[in-house]
Amino acid sequence: MKKTDTVTVTEFAEQAGVDRNTVTLWVRAGKVKGSKKGPFPGKTSPILIPRSELERVKKLISEGTGNGHSES
Repeated sequence: MKKTDTVTVTEFAEQAGVDRNTVTLWVRAGKVKGSKKGPFPGKTSPILIPRSELERVKKLISEGTGNGHSES
């Protein structure tokens, strides 16, 4: 199985140890980069988040900031 460059909201939430709704709010607020992909991006298209964003947030959480927000 090939490791992809993106994860879904559910995968992100599970791996970061946060709620799915929190991840969705972070994406909508621009705190986490994500986009809808597919032939017809819309309400039913999954939000895909770069794996680099997952690693960034996991690092922030492990450093104790815990909210996925950057200070910049």
